[in-house]
Amino acid sequence: MTRLLAACLLVLAVVANANAAKLYKIVDEHGNITFSQYPPKEKSENTVVEGVEVRGAGAAETVRYAGSSAYCGDIRLPRSYTGSSARSSEYRAEYMSESVTYWREKLQRLEQSAQRRSREKLNSSNSGYGISSTAERNSRYQQQLDEDAKEMRELRCALNWADKESTQNAEVLSEGQSENKRLQTVHDELSRKMVNECGREPLLDPTDSTNAKSRRQWKACTKKYRKGLDDVESELYRR
Repeated sequence: MTRLLAACLLVLAVVANANAAKLYKIVDEHGNITFSQYPPKEKSENTVVEGVEVRGAGAAETVRYAGSSAYCGDIRLPRSYTGSSARSSEYRAEYMSESVTYWREKLQRLEQSAQRRSREKLNSSNSGYGISSTAERNSRYQQQLDEDAKEMRELRCALNWADKESTQNAEVLSEGQSENKRLQTVHDELSRKMVNECGREPLLDPTDSTNAKSRRQWKACTKKYRKGLDDVESELYRR
């Protein structure tokens, strides 16, 4: 159970937030050039600000369903676990954690790549190229940005979905731990009542002529308790 909780918390911790979808090139009055995701709050009349849009990169796709499978664009999401095995839940939580780490790292790479190309675009000059060549270069640049933006939207969709799933898994785990504690309390109370009424099980001793009778009496006395204890132990083991 502890491993499952840790995996759920890890999923929650690594889900990435959406970043700005525009990069600004700022040239101040001294000719110094800086790049930022945000426009300057204050600027003089000699400050030049240029921006490059990454269309739709800051948004997220919505989850779509096909049969029993869920998708964020082309990303197939892990199926929700509906069984009762604690170990199976742990396996799914670990797989979810690995998926989230992969999605987060890929999103970061795409964002960094988009920003790098935006800087290159802002720094490049179209002088020396003909009109058709310039248009072709700009078209290829924008096409790549749009492809990356689509993939970033899908990744953000998957991360948002995983965030909700991990929250639900953590809630289910908390409820499961509470139920385990309740069952253990029931088991302890039944054991206490059985010992108070019937005493401890007599140890096997073939040399004692009364031993067999004492053991039979103890088993008869504890019969009503042992059925309940067996049921509780079975449920605890199954969980």
